[in-house]
Amino acid sequence: MDWPARAHPPGLPGSGLHVWRIDLSTRGEAGRALLSPDERARAERLVSAKARIRFRRARIALRRLLSRYLRVPPGELALEYGKHGKPRLVPGREGDGAGDPLPFFFNLSHSGGIALCAVGQLGEIGVDIERIRPLSYPGALARDHLSPEEWRRRSDWETAAARPEFFRIWARKEAILKAAGLGLSRPLGRVDTIRGELDGRPWWLMDLFPGAGFTGAVACSRAPGTVRQWSWRDR
Repeated sequence: MDWPARAHPPGLPGSGLHVWRIDLSTRGEAGRALLSPDERARAERLVSAKARIRFRRARIALRRLLSRYLRVPPGELALEYGKHGKPRLVPGREGDGAGDPLPFFFNLSHSGGIALCAVGQLGEIGVDIERIRPLSYPGALARDHLSPEEWRRRSDWETAAARPEFFRIWARKEAILKAAGLGLSRPLGRVDTIRGELDGRPWWLMDLFPGAGFTGAVACSRAPGTVRQWSWRDR
């Protein structure tokens, strides 16, 4: 699927799912004042300057995107974090103009110079993006983190030819874990991406192709009626 550029959401997702591709390599940081003290502190804890810049750019874009869905100034969006770091809106701070809270779910992931943001209203969402890159001890990583069924899919996990498939499976696992609010607190081997299950609980799952050299996935607690995807143009 293509990622056509768009500056504004077409409306709330309703029964569908929206996925946005965000280019972090060319974005400025003019919106740093929009970030909360917690977000600024989290950025400063990152080791490299490049990682700090990309974290801030991703969070600025997230706030601006969510503000256009919810019609709330981006600096006024109140976000909180679950036990394992999953961001969410503070309950009661989002509404439809009549005081009633909206069912509204989102998740964010970034790798290299690209971020993905998934937005929906059907239930919890997780999204992940991975840059396909060389690995030390790829065979051991695959053996330790793949389910038995995933491991048996191929016999060349230690070769470069298996990298795209390894990272595709990894992205699917992280998307499910993030949707469940668990992050990497749960062993990846307990996530079965063939059946789309975590400890026996089913999750809707879809692969994403955000660009050359990258792979991604999005998971949701309920299957959306449609999936639409765009590149975020913040103008």
